[in-house]
Amino acid sequence: MRIFTNLRLLQIIDTSLLITLLAGMALLLWSSLSDVSAKAQQNEQHYALAIQEAYLAFQKQTELEVLIDNQRKAYDALNDEFFRFANNPNSDRENLPLIRELSDHLKKRSADILRAWPINTDHHLKAQFEELTGILTGLIDELESLSSAHWLQLARDAHDTSREAHALMEKVTTLDDKVGQQTMLSIQESIQETAANTQAMAKRLEAVKYKTLLITALIIVGLLLSRFYFSGHFRQLIYTAQEAQAMAEEAVKTKARFLATMSHEIRTPMNGVIGMTRLLMNTPMSKKQSEFVESIHLSGEHLLTVINDVLDFSKIEAGKLDLKREPVELRACIEDVFNLLSAKALEKNLELAYAVAPTIPLFIEGDVARLRQILTNLIGNAIKFTEQGEVSVSVTAASQDKQRYELEFEISDTGYGIPTDRIDSIFESFSQADNTLTRQGEGTGLGLAISRRLVEMMEGRIWVASELGVGSHFHFTLMTQTATGKLKPFLYPNIPEITGKRILIVENNPINHQALQNFCQDWGAITQACTNVSEAISLLVSGQHYDIGLVNSRLPKASALAFGRYVRNRYNQQAFPLILIAPPNDPHPKELVRELFNLYLTKPITRSRLFDSLMTVLGELNLLTARTEQAPLKLGERLPLSILLAEDNPINQIVATSILNEMAYKAEIAENGRQVLEALRKQAFDVIFMDMQMPELDGLAATRLIRSEFPTDRQPIIIAMTANAMESDKQACLTAGMNDYISKPILPEAIEAALQHWCIPPKPQAQPLLNYVSLSQ
Repeated sequence: MRIFTNLRLLQIIDTSLLITLLAGMALLLWSSLSDVSAKAQQNEQHYALAIQEAYLAFQKQTELEVLIDNQRKAYDALNDEFFRFANNPNSDRENLPLIRELSDHLKKRSADILRAWPINTDHHLKAQFEELTGILTGLIDELESLSSAHWLQLARDAHDTSREAHALMEKVTTLDDKVGQQTMLSIQESIQETAANTQAMAKRLEAVKYKTLLITALIIVGLLLSRFYFSGHFRQLIYTAQEAQAMAEEAVKTKARFLATMSHEIRTPMNGVIGMTRLLMNTPMSKKQSEFVESIHLSGEHLLTVINDVLDFSKIEAGKLDLKREPVELRACIEDVFNLLSAKALEKNLELAYAVAPTIPLFIEGDVARLRQILTNLIGNAIKFTEQGEVSVSVTAASQDKQRYELEFEISDTGYGIPTDRIDSIFESFSQADNTLTRQGEGTGLGLAISRRLVEMMEGRIWVASELGVGSHFHFTLMTQTATGKLKPFLYPNIPEITGKRILIVENNPINHQALQNFCQDWGAITQACTNVSEAISLLVSGQHYDIGLVNSRLPKASALAFGRYVRNRYNQQAFPLILIAPPNDPHPKELVRELFNLYLTKPITRSRLFDSLMTVLGELNLLTARTEQAPLKLGERLPLSILLAEDNPINQIVATSILNEMAYKAEIAENGRQVLEALRKQAFDVIFMDMQMPELDGLAATRLIRSEFPTDRQPIIIAMTANAMESDKQACLTAGMNDYISKPILPEAIEAALQHWCIPPKPQAQPLLNYVSLSQ
């Protein structure tokens, strides 16, 4: 871990240096280009202002030229009218309004010129212009005050003044030229300033280019130096990492070898335990013996699951544990867990009950082994930390979308409860709710952590609500969908023998109360449920008739026996059969129970037990025997094969040959690989079931010799049957030339499937176990 931390640190330093250099370059470019952009905007504003000023100056110059021309015309018109008026002997004062009009016109033209007069010009010239204009416009006043004898002299004076005005206007014309020169100078200055700014901008861009080249060179040099500096450290760290990896790989191989060895050593006796138990289950036994053997069988399967969990631990760590997608009979899964844990619950006199919502299908898609593992952990913990009361399981549909369900499981108990400060950490590895309590119940603290991982893999979540001294409620959800599975007799709906039967249920446990109603109603019965004896007796008193009564033995104040006496005083056992639902250690006197009740139904309640009990009291104990059609041919009768079993363990020989005998096969036995080769040289075999680890010559070596020495027409189908359960073991078998692989403990279904797959048997039409249609007719 330290190696990878150092590598990560060097990577962070190298990356930080690169980012710093690139950021510096980007900042410099951004600053320089921002400055150039600002200068360009400023130059653009100056140029626009200069153009605007030149345009205004040009407009002013044009206006001044027009005003000067108008002024000249006004001078000439007034001068001509004065001269004509003075030299015309017929002139009189009636002609004076025209002269005054021309004089006023001259005043207006002069005022226009004064308004447009350039600011930065000769003020003396402006004063002369105002003086001459005043003289000319004032002559009309003198003309009105003088006699006609003086008009001619006044006209001559006006003519002289007009000439002076013309001369002055020539000087004013020079102002127009000056304005034009100023305009040109302004435009020229603007162009020069723009050129200068453009040149300055070019110089700045050139500087930015050189700075960029310099920074780029520095970055390249810095990166080369950093790579050169870090490369030595990287090489050293990589070398160290390679050594650590080699050590880790060797450790993994060692662990794999250890797990493979332990798996083989444990699976070999487990094959004997499970196989012999299965054989024992096929022998005649009493009902109680069957239940004990079934519990042993389930315990063996559970132990096998634990072994498989150990083998899968590496997959869990690597996140490569795969869940199966197969039909799961949910209710049977819960019942199997109850059967497995019922002995522990019985020791504490605890009630076990479960109820599944009727809307949930019989079969769902999932991994039955992993779901059973979760339930075993949670229910087992509930039993472990509960001293009195009950442990119940309820399953509801949290949501449903067509055929897809989100199921919510709730495991409730009446135990110690969990302290509030420990709830958040209870699902962590090696964490337990309370050290004092766990010392009483023992345990590793891994069960809840494993359950959480499995629930998360099932797209669900797990949580707990608890109150000290009251109990705990563990919840978990999972995503699933409807699946199709093989129906057992008690899974069929509307059983003809039960349909329409009126069943009275007297049960004070809410979970069992609901479960009994669901089971009976699924089979077509009409149920009436009561929580106490008083309600049940009231129904009977009211005239209600029932075909069967289901009575809980743990009703308060021993009222179950009281109800039995009440019924027997009015009905015999054939008219109104009663079934007592009781635990195996029921304290009621057996003789008295036999007198009052027709049958015991042992807790925990399961559908198969309830079905058998109902059929028994209805006189249908031999229902399956009576209704089973002709049994189909065994596999060996349909597909004759010569089989050789290569197995050195005597118990495993018995288990394997017994399974094959049930299929109508008689197998020859070889205890090692050399005996296999000798047997093949004497006769041909269709199939060889080959163990991997055998004395003298193991199964892999024997397979290689068979594939290399014998001709094609003498080559058998070779199926590995071994306690080596690692994935690498399976691959080794296939590489050696085997056709298939079966891991121990050996299951009849696995052997039959392998034979059918490789030996291509005929596939007959499936025969139904029960033909309820014909029975109902």
